[in-house]
Amino acid sequence: MITKIILRFAILFFIGIMTCPMAKACTSAVISGRATRSGRPLLWKHRDTGSTEWNHIEHLKGKRFAYTGLVNSDDKTRKEVWAGANERGFAIMNTASYNMKPDSLKYLPEREGEIMKQALGECANVTEFEEFLKKMPQPRALETNFGVIDAEGNAAYFEVWDYGYTKYDVNDSIQAPNGYIIRSNYSFSGVQDDGKGYIRYQNAEYLIHRAYATGELSAEWIFSSASRSFFNAMLGEDLLSGITPKKWAVDQDYIPRYSSSASIVIEGVASGESVDATTIYSVLGYPPCSYAVAAWVKAGSDIAGVIAGQEKGRSSANRLSVTLKHNVFPIKRGNGKHYMRIDLIARSIAALRPYEQKFIRAAGATRDRIAKEGFKKEFVSEYNQYIASSVPNIEEIVNKVIVGK
Repeated sequence: MITKIILRFAILFFIGIMTCPMAKACTSAVISGRATRSGRPLLWKHRDTGSTEWNHIEHLKGKRFAYTGLVNSDDKTRKEVWAGANERGFAIMNTASYNMKPDSLKYLPEREGEIMKQALGECANVTEFEEFLKKMPQPRALETNFGVIDAEGNAAYFEVWDYGYTKYDVNDSIQAPNGYIIRSNYSFSGVQDDGKGYIRYQNAEYLIHRAYATGELSAEWIFSSASRSFFNAMLGEDLLSGITPKKWAVDQDYIPRYSSSASIVIEGVASGESVDATTIYSVLGYPPCSYAVAAWVKAGSDIAGVIAGQEKGRSSANRLSVTLKHNVFPIKRGNGKHYMRIDLIARSIAALRPYEQKFIRAAGATRDRIAKEGFKKEFVSEYNQYIASSVPNIEEIVNKVIVGK
């Protein structure tokens, strides 16, 4: 009997080692409507992952609800979703935590992506998500910070591990005096001074607080000023400040990293608005070398082609970003991947910013039409057609950024 038990745990340990992805590091925020420019809540995930450069937006159907979310393009079974919103206006994302020390992860694979997929298909709101967590079999094989919002105005983080969780309510004036909470790769309820992402947290706190104070918090601001920020709070320096950025820099403790594969902002609805106006903004690939495009759950699979899986599951926005990123990080040997061409990053941002600004303005107009008149298929179809007719040409952008033409 003892031999069988030892064998079982040995097998589970082996499976955990073989299926566990490379270390993940993300930066995120849950922002209530009282802190944003529009009065709508925002859910932000700047995704970092060592396992893939390829992800896209896809519409899926769950046990109770349909939903739209970020999936790994190479995940043929669609086993995991890494951020998304469902037809009831419930939205979720996560960051990995590294300071809650669950024993189960010594022999079981992590399950954050699977849990988010399941929650999107089953939970109508934050209250149901909390019940979902309570009923989950233990040990949960989780060490993560889940950020959630819903159409009822609820917004929270849940720091979750094997046998418990701690909730942080973004609407609580004591827990979130300014109406937002930030998380990177440690949990406030975990082991003090353990975990990862302390400087990235400080970067995000500094940037978001300034935007809150000036009334700028929006999806557009997050993409332009957080997911593409090269400010380092420890150094008090911004690599992109000044007229001409230096050519080379070390990729260390910035929000965008070599491993960054997407930035997602889900904008919820204000009180009285149609839940169908919930908007999913996606920047696919390395955010400094990409641009934002929107999608809506009610539109189903009618998603702008540039962010949907197209040729071999690769979206064109992601292809452009990966091409530019490999020029930004051209050195492959030794520690070369830690050195980046900050001048090319500055050129990429400048070349793609006009496209993003147009696409976000158009998305805002579409969102407002849905909020005011209710959902109509033609609203989203017109937006997607506009994107298709205006999308940047990959070859032209690469030449402009790399060659300078």
